[in-house]
Amino acid sequence: MRPSRGEIRWIAILLVLALVVLVSSAFFGSYRVSLADFFNTVRGQAPAPMTEFFVLERRLSRAAVALCAGMLLAASGSLTQQLLRNPLASPDIIGITTGASFGGAMVILLLGGSLASASFGAVAGAIMAALILIGAVKVLRLSGSRLILLGVGLAALATALTNFLLTQVFVPSAEVAQTWLVGSLQGRGKEELVWLLAGVAILLITQIMFGIDLKMLQMGDDLAAGLGVQVTRTRLVLLFIAALLAALAVVSCGPIGFISLVAPHISFALTKSRNLISCGLTGGILLAVSDLVAQYAFSVSLPVGVITVVFGGGFFLWLLFRQRRIHG
Repeated sequence: MRPSRGEIRWIAILLVLALVVLVSSAFFGSYRVSLADFFNTVRGQAPAPMTEFFVLERRLSRAAVALCAGMLLAASGSLTQQLLRNPLASPDIIGITTGASFGGAMVILLLGGSLASASFGAVAGAIMAALILIGAVKVLRLSGSRLILLGVGLAALATALTNFLLTQVFVPSAEVAQTWLVGSLQGRGKEELVWLLAGVAILLITQIMFGIDLKMLQMGDDLAAGLGVQVTRTRLVLLFIAALLAALAVVSCGPIGFISLVAPHISFALTKSRNLISCGLTGGILLAVSDLVAQYAFSVSLPVGVITVVFGGGFFLWLLFRQRRIHG
């Protein structure tokens, strides 16, 4: 489906903003890089090995990971909110992200795996949570608020099991797991970017193949079915894709909270569209900026998940205050 002119304009604007954030990230930090050194390094003519290391290996690669991970989280959140027709339905709320967290924590805490090997547990946990939700849709015919309540229950169960595991292992393993569970981009680079770029490709294909179906589903299942949409199958496929996108983001940088919940609202407020690409770019910019704040705004570097939780909580307090003013 071809996007409208308004959607194309906003996608172009967000792409430019994403590029600005990406380039700007190369100039933060104690190791100073001039504009000339930056362009020479990008062209493969770095003035010094240290400059190449900081610009390409540390700063630009980490910012690219943040942009791509934010895109996947935001697109996953937009899909779940549209499919369940609830503004609070996101991978954080309905158990997909917590399922990934539990899967990764099991690998670290019970099997003694590294952060890298936790990736496979995270994917398995997210897919398992999605399969439970898909089974509820297909077998129990759950939908709307009842499906969200099931997801909230899954999230609470996964969180409780993860916390229980944290109390049953040696302190060093618990510290490693807890750092990953907060969500961090520390040390992330080219290896994680492979997973994320695969997710971005899936995101683009999903928008192309299912963009019109998503718009029709917003009109109601009966009308969408009358227009030729296979409602149940489309909803199940898209819910699985949402889980996969969230899992790939968790694999790369841990369960970073609130991006999947907040970014779709910000994107819609700006663009008046639920296009997955514009929503994804909004989430990518939000996460990349949050990571820069986490690294350089304080005397010590913080996990980016701390910043996104603070920002997300503040955003929803503002939204609640705004709605209260509107409705008196």
